[in-house]
Amino acid sequence: MARQRAGKRYPHITTAAKPHNHRMCGVVRVIGDRAAAELEPWGHRHDMPPVPTETIANEAKQAFYSARYCRALAAHFGEPVSIQSNVERVSTTQYVVWVRVWPRSVAQAEIVRRVKAKEPLAYNVTRGV
Repeated sequence: MARQRAGKRYPHITTAAKPHNHRMCGVVRVIGDRAAAELEPWGHRHDMPPVPTETIANEAKQAFYSARYCRALAAHFGEPVSIQSNVERVSTTQYVVWVRVWPRSVAQAEIVRRVKAKEPLAYNVTRGV
């Protein structure tokens, strides 16, 4: 069998990376700054204004998840941030995106606390069965 270049065998590894989507990075920074100033707790739920379509709401949700990888936010907070976001339908024509933000160390400490307390974790549905 003839040898092939790595780009031919694994094209997903050698393709150019997409540029970072900074659309919601400013929102995450404001939420994090409020929590860092102790005006609200880390992980407080923030509802965004309603949007007319589910597609727009899902794009906003994905933009929040893209903010996890923002180097400017990691530099600002001194560590990467953890984000939880989802879309809720509030009427037939309106969708609300909500978001929760934590520094990675706070999120990891919360997971450790839940495991020690034997609480079920959302990502592990078989725990405690």
